Amino acid sequence: MLWRIVTFELRYQLRTPLFLVSYALFFLLTFGSVTIDQIQIGAPGNVHVNSPYALLQTVAIMNVFGIFVLTAFVANAVIRDDESGFAPIVRSTRITKFNYLVGRFLGAWLVALIVMTSVPLAVLIGALMPWLDVEKVGPLVLSHYVYALFIYTAPTLLVAGAGFFALATATRSMMWTYVGVVAFLVGYLTAQVLLAEPELETWSALSDPFALGSLALETRYWTAAERSTQLPPVQGLLLYNRLLWIGVAAALFVLAYALFRFDAKGAKVRKSRRAKGAETPPAAPYLPVSPRADRRTKWRQFAALTRFDMAFVFKSPAFFVLLALGVLNTLGTLATAVESHGTQYFPVTRAMVEALQGAFTLFPIIIAIYYSGELVWRDRERRIHEIVDATAAPNWAFMVPKFAAIVLVLTASFVVATLAAIAFQLYHGYTRIELAAYLWWFIVPGVIAAVLLAILSVFVQALVPHKALGWAVMLVYIVAGVALSGAGFEHNLYHYGGSPAVPLSDMNGMGRFWIGRAWFQAYWLGFALILLVLAHLLWRRGVETSLRPRLRRLPARLRGAPGRIIAAAAVSWVLLGGYIFYNTNVLNEYLTENDLDEYAADFERTLLHFESTPQPRIIDVKLAVDLYPKQVRAITKGEYTLENRTGMPLSEVHVR
Repeated sequence: MLWRIVTFELRYQLRTPLFLVSYALFFLLTFGSVTIDQIQIGAPGNVHVNSPYALLQTVAIMNVFGIFVLTAFVANAVIRDDESGFAPIVRSTRITKFNYLVGRFLGAWLVALIVMTSVPLAVLIGALMPWLDVEKVGPLVLSHYVYALFIYTAPTLLVAGAGFFALATATRSMMWTYVGVVAFLVGYLTAQVLLAEPELETWSALSDPFALGSLALETRYWTAAERSTQLPPVQGLLLYNRLLWIGVAAALFVLAYALFRFDAKGAKVRKSRRAKGAETPPAAPYLPVSPRADRRTKWRQFAALTRFDMAFVFKSPAFFVLLALGVLNTLGTLATAVESHGTQYFPVTRAMVEALQGAFTLFPIIIAIYYSGELVWRDRERRIHEIVDATAAPNWAFMVPKFAAIVLVLTASFVVATLAAIAFQLYHGYTRIELAAYLWWFIVPGVIAAVLLAILSVFVQALVPHKALGWAVMLVYIVAGVALSGAGFEHNLYHYGGSPAVPLSDMNGMGRFWIGRAWFQAYWLGFALILLVLAHLLWRRGVETSLRPRLRRLPARLRGAPGRIIAAAAVSWVLLGGYIFYNTNVLNEYLTENDLDEYAADFERTLLHFESTPQPRIIDVKLAVDLYPKQVRAITKGEYTLENRTGMPLSEVHVR
């Protein structure tokens, strides 16, 4: 019976959307950290990207994020029956308390372990990508990945799962369980700060359930070559840490077992709403109501549908898990923006925005892709699509509120990240809060980029026959974009949603660099409008899910306003693309990363033999620079004093 309960829980949790989105999220985050220099998890140093040290550090850090997903699984296992009203039926069967509780916990723990296998798998696959520099990749040793999974991930998930399983059992509330998660993380980070003194390093390593401290102590004197080839032996502090926390996990599960009540609580007898024998009041007379169809009513209906779709997202546990992961990852990156190599920096807005752009923006992308599928397919999954589709409402009445809800949810996500950065600034005593800078530097461009991806995802979901297939298409699209960029296909004119980076300055903000990004954003918004109208025209209704009949009806549906909108958007898209190409490839020389690398190599080959040529030294500089940031103008006056200190005559002077 125990194994049947384990397999039932395993099958149930594996079918939930949270499993799919969390697996994809952890895989993409880790894959990006291996294959993209701009994404970094931890600080592995000068070692191979798939070295044992880098692998263990990545796995341990991702385990910190993984407790949010783990909590959703284990808390759901103990709360689900009570919330669904199925608990009395379960308790009336011959299932024992031991089999029920242990089976549910093991099933949820195995699902969380399967999710976390995405981390070593992403490292393994990422190290095989052809665009990586071969000097950055070490040999493939499968035992390293098995070690990381069963020495680091499994015990950590066991203790965290048992703890939050006990908390969910005691509170019977998902909300209070997540409050416990936040309290645990705050306590963990506080303990690591308090135990950071050298004389307390042993206690710090033992008190770390993620074993990051043990890894740091065991490898602190290792060379880069040792970190690239060797695993820390399971002995000493690492062994004691793992045994200690496995014991804590066992104690927490015993506590959960003691707190769990398997017997049904006595039902309260409800009082009758009316006294016995009281006369039934007469029914109110029926008054027919004429439906209104004016513009105000349509706007109110649109707002109601948008609120309904937004409530669906905001009530989803997956949304809060993703948002919490994003904020947690952001806070870790913000900490590196105020201190580097022992030097303290002010948490200025420019540094906060740069940290947010690197650490948070992936999570709204996942939210956009995930909830595009959820909202598009919700009616069919609830088996009410035939009722909804039988109404006289046009396709856009169903699609546009879903899209508007996604936009508002994404905006709320970026606002939450901004509030986290502002709270970080205030915590560090920095009170110059620049709300306008956050709006124009981070929120607006971030929302536009995420909305473009949401439109593409809605379009894909409108075409494919299954929701999971739509997610898979978007996953392939993201990976293909990374692969194409690594292969030299980098132009933003054919990278959907692509735009040039905008450097930020404490002095003049975005300068004039935002203009180039704005042109590309307008270019891709024109193309996205075409996709949005096509999604409206190809929207599936009724029991028919095949694409071919909808394509046959497409020419007829293009008549009228949809055709005019697509034509105007297509003309704008082509004109904007031509103007951008003229600026990037005609007026200027377009160079890819490969071109720049080749130029640097040619530069070195041509000038390296002048390296030892005697040259004068600059011994004095007098410089007056007048900057006019708003006019993009600088006036420079000055002089250099050169002196020959080589002790020999100079035959030539090189000027660059």
